[in-house]
Amino acid sequence: MPSQTEFLIIDGETLSYEKIFEYIENPHLQVALSIEAINRVNHYRSAVDQWLVDEKKVIYGVTTGLGKLKDFVVDERNQNEFQRKILLSHAVGLGPDFPEQVVRLAMLLRANVFARGNSGVRIEFIERILQLLNKGVYPCVPQIGSLGVGDLQPMAHIGLCLIGAPEGKARFRGDKGISPDILAKAQIVPITFEMTAKEALSLIDGSTMVLAASIYAYYQAQQLCKIADMAAALNIEATRGEMNALDPRIHEVNNLQSEQDTARILREFLEGSQWTTDEGRKRLGELKPRVQDAVSIRSTAQVHGAIKDVLQYIQSILDREMNASKDNPLIFFDGVNFESLSGGNYHGAHLSYALDFMGIVITDLAVISERRSARLLDPFMSYGLPTNLVAKAGLNTGFALVHANATAMVGEIRILATPASVGSIPAKGNQEDHNSMAMGAVRKLMHMIELAQQVLAIELLVAAQAIDLISENMQGLCMGKGTFAIHRWIRLSIAPMWEDRFILPDLEKMIEFVKSGQILGQFPPYNMKKIAR
Repeated sequence: MPSQTEFLIIDGETLSYEKIFEYIENPHLQVALSIEAINRVNHYRSAVDQWLVDEKKVIYGVTTGLGKLKDFVVDERNQNEFQRKILLSHAVGLGPDFPEQVVRLAMLLRANVFARGNSGVRIEFIERILQLLNKGVYPCVPQIGSLGVGDLQPMAHIGLCLIGAPEGKARFRGDKGISPDILAKAQIVPITFEMTAKEALSLIDGSTMVLAASIYAYYQAQQLCKIADMAAALNIEATRGEMNALDPRIHEVNNLQSEQDTARILREFLEGSQWTTDEGRKRLGELKPRVQDAVSIRSTAQVHGAIKDVLQYIQSILDREMNASKDNPLIFFDGVNFESLSGGNYHGAHLSYALDFMGIVITDLAVISERRSARLLDPFMSYGLPTNLVAKAGLNTGFALVHANATAMVGEIRILATPASVGSIPAKGNQEDHNSMAMGAVRKLMHMIELAQQVLAIELLVAAQAIDLISENMQGLCMGKGTFAIHRWIRLSIAPMWEDRFILPDLEKMIEFVKSGQILGQFPPYNMKKIAR
C-alpha cells in the first residue's frame, strides 16, 4: 500500500498545474477523493435519485433522449439500459489512439470534475474511475470524432472500459485487449460495473480529452522552450556570438519578465565563455568588432521570452479549466433546494482558441531554431565555420541533408498553424450548430510539437558539430560553463562526424534526447549553478 505522500488528493477545486506536473512525472502516484468531495458528491447525488423516483422531473439526458432526441422520454425503469446504449452509440471514434499519458490525464480530470458535485454522479462511479487509474488500466481511445463540444466519442470508449464491456479495449502493463480480459489481468473487481442515471452522459460531456491532451501538449511545450534556450546558447557559442545582446539592461527596459529570464538563462549557459569575445572571434579571422549578430541570434531572448509569455497565459486557462464544472445539465444547491439547469459548459471554445495560439508560438520556436542552425552551415553567415560543417567538403556532403529535414518540418508546421477554432461546422441535425473544433486543434498541435522537437534536435546536433570543428582554433580559450557541459554530455553518446557516415542513428538519438526530456534532466536551465566543468 502506498504511503500517504504517494497520493494525489482531488476535490474538484484545488487541482493545479504543479500537481498535474507531478502526476505526469510520477506514474505510480495514486489518486483519492477528499472527505469533503465525498460528502459533496453524495449530497448532490441525492437530488438526482429524488427527482427520478419521487418527482419524475424532466432532466435533459436523464429522463430525456440526447441531442435532437431531447423531446423523447426515457423511463426510470430503463435508466441502466440507457447508460449502456449511450456508450455503445457514441463509441465510434476513429484514427490512432491517444498516448497513455493523455488518457491517464483525462481520467484524472473527469474524476476531478465529478468531485465538484454538480454532475450528480454516484461516489461509486468516481471510485470506479480511480480504481482503473490507480491500477494502471488505460482505455484505448481513438483521436478522431469529437467536435470540441463535449468529447462524446472518445469518452464513450473510456466508458466501455469502465463498465467492463467487451466492446471496449484497454492496455495494462504493455498488454492490449478487450476490457473484460484486461480488467481481469489487473485484478479489478468486479469486472462488470453498471452505470446508473446521468452517469454515462456526465462521463462523455465536457471537453475532457481535449483538456487532457492540451495539458500534456503544454507540458511538452514548456520542456521545448527550455531545450530551445539550450540549443540557442550552444549555437551562440559555436558562432562566437556577440554577448552585448544579452546585457540585462536591454531586457529590463523592454518590460517583459519572461524575456529577462530567458536572457539570464542564456548568460548563465555562456558564463565564462572566451569564445564569445573579440579574442575568440579573431581565432577564425574576424579582425573587426562584430557589433551585432543577425536577428535570429540577437533577438533569441525576445522571441523565446514572448513564446513563454503566451504559454503562461495558456497555463492560466488550463488551471481554470481543470477545476471547472464541464457538464450538461448541471445541478445546483442554494442551501435549501436543488435545481437542474441545462447550459453550454461542455463547449471547448476557450481551449480551442488557446490551442491555436499555442500552435502559433510553437511554429515560431521552430522557425527561429531552423534559422539559427541554417547559419551554422554557411561559412559567410557563421563567420568562418566550414561549409556544411564537414572538415573536407566536396568529397563529403556533411550536414546539408540533416538540416534539410528542419526546413521540411518548418514548412509542415506552418501549414498546421492554420487555426482550427474558426472552422465550426454544424452537426447532428443542426442541434449542435456551433462547434469549437478543439479536438482538431489539439491533434495538429501534438504533431506540431513532435516536429518542433526534431527541429531543435537538429540545432543541437549541428551546433555540437560546429564546436568540434573549431575547437583546435580555440585552444587556450574557455567555453561557457553551461555550453561546455552540454557539448560534453552530447559527445558521451554521439561522436562528431569528421567524414561522411550514416548519421541517421545519431540524429534519431538526439531526437529521443529531446522528446524524452532526458537532456533537460542533465542540465536544469533554471539552475545553472549545478553545472560544473
